[in-house]
Amino acid sequence: MTAIEDLSYSQALEELESIVASLRGNNCDVDTLAARTARAAALLEACRTRLTLTETQLAEILEKLES
Repeated sequence: MTAIEDLSYSQALEELESIVASLRGNNCDVDTLAARTARAAALLEACRTRLTLTETQLAEILEKLES
């Protein structure tokens, strides 16, 4: 399993979507449920952090263009 910090945003989102799909489809083994849920939570946090960072960077760029 790749460390979350080594994944691109797209890779993290893809893995998160895969985990959610398996949980919704009842394809998740009870023995791995907690670990998969924890991984999904960490991936979600990483995606949110990257989106917030990107939003801040874009705001700074646009502000510079307006000055």
